[in-house]
Amino acid sequence: MPGHHVRFVDVLSTPSSTYSDATLASSPGPATPPPVIPSPLFAKGQLTPQPIYVSSPLAGGHVQIHSTLAHSVGRGAPLYWDLSQPVNSAQVRTTSAVSTLTEQLVMEPATSPKLASITIICERLPWAITVTPRQDASWAAPYVTIGDVLFTLYRTLRLPVTNAELNAHSDPAFHERVRDAYVARYQRIAHPGERENEKAKAVKRVDFLFDARMFKGLSLVPEGIPSKGFAPGVVWRLHVARP
Repeated sequence: MPGHHVRFVDVLSTPSSTYSDATLASSPGPATPPPVIPSPLFAKGQLTPQPIYVSSPLAGGHVQIHSTLAHSVGRGAPLYWDLSQPVNSAQVRTTSAVSTLTEQLVMEPATSPKLASITIICERLPWAITVTPRQDASWAAPYVTIGDVLFTLYRTLRLPVTNAELNAHSDPAFHERVRDAYVARYQRIAHPGERENEKAKAVKRVDFLFDARMFKGLSLVPEGIPSKGFAPGVVWRLHVARP
């Protein structure tokens, strides 16, 4: 049974941590994951399908990412999403169907075992993005859900870039590519008023992706980042590509 379409609402929030000062909200460890709680969004007796996961080997055990978010070499991920666009624009594409995000899907745990925190890194971004459960969301759960991952990615990439962050790169070519991405981003907006409003907001973190703004999935960083306090099993690499 198809689920209701979900609406993500962007809100102001504190910027995510950088590599230098990021900390985990919690460590997954070997402890028993939090129990699944009944969802208030579904009618009594309505069953939700069991999520399918893609496994990634990890020393001492396994951690898995939901197949919707999983990166596959040469294919990307089932989630088709331009990271410069709102989450509501994302689609789930399979060999047999194309669908929009539903309440049912975004409430599913992002990982197995369920984790209270995961960290996302990308070779194009100088920031580590820490994802924790958003308790005031319609997909709220005591563990990281698909909704938490998507909302946090979008919210974090929409944050403005500071002069210090931009000036940390001395290569003129880098600055030119960021500017090109910024200009192309606001020029894609059809409505003149909205386009000028977006232009006035200047460079955002998503512009550091240059033209590689398509979500291509997450893959495990098996060893974590011990030097930064990121344990194995909680760090995932964001893959991106050109449209």
